[in-house]
Amino acid sequence: MEWLNFRHLYAFWSVCRYGGFQKASNKILVSQSAISDQVSQLEDYLGEQLLERTTRSLKITPVGADLLKYADDIFNKSTEINHIFRDKNDLVPNQQIRIGIVGGISRNFIFRMIIQHMSENEQPHMNIIDGSFSELSQLLKSLEVDLIFSLEIPRKKDLIDMVFRKVKSSSICIAGKPELIKKLKTKRKTQIDMPVFLFSHYYEKNVVPEVLEPRFNIQAQVPMTTDDISLLRFMANSGRGVAVVPEIGVQEDLDSGQLSRIRLDELTAVDFYAISLKKSFHQKLIDDFLA
Repeated sequence: MEWLNFRHLYAFWSVCRYGGFQKASNKILVSQSAISDQVSQLEDYLGEQLLERTTRSLKITPVGADLLKYADDIFNKSTEINHIFRDKNDLVPNQQIRIGIVGGISRNFIFRMIIQHMSENEQPHMNIIDGSFSELSQLLKSLEVDLIFSLEIPRKKDLIDMVFRKVKSSSICIAGKPELIKKLKTKRKTQIDMPVFLFSHYYEKNVVPEVLEPRFNIQAQVPMTTDDISLLRFMANSGRGVAVVPEIGVQEDLDSGQLSRIRLDELTAVDFYAISLKKSFHQKLIDDFLA
């Protein structure tokens, strides 16, 4: 019986999971040309095209997508074997929780979870990285992170392998320096000008003309829209205007009195999610961290 060449399969898996030949080359420290040759040899062996390659794009074929599911199982099991046998005497790999934070999400509630985790564990080990939702999802699938915090939930096709839970919900508010919020709260006959920095993760309403302008009698300038909650917090603290932002993103400043806020109950609260694999080697660590 002829055996499948697992080196060739690993090259194919790496290209898919890391998002291209060059990224796979950088990650697994094998030349791009060697990876390309190995994928081609795998296609020849199977008699199927696995990837559609052009000079500008790379697309996995339906056969390639089916094979990728088997490759995920194989290499995920390989990682588990390493943890159980090779690393069994190495404390850090077994006790470290690796957390991915989607860029732009509020750090405040994650900071509080980290502080609580550190206070409840004598020797906590955490590795925290930023990235896009797609980048962190790939790292989750390849077992390089254990948990993702995001404003999004996984796509339907990813729910075969992933699970998500809502860990926080936050109302939307308009936040700014106390003197600016006081100005908004004061009913004026004369319309005032006010720069407004908008949270753009979703728009269920046209926030400025339908909510802000009639409610506060302002002529709102909108110099910036962004889904980066930390940046909105910075702009609110700058005193250059007010920010429409999830309240949890400015909670520390509200508690200290640096900022004031008015809740915008007309807008639906934003939810924060924790995403992990259905079967994770570090499931207990994940559950403890989220408890």
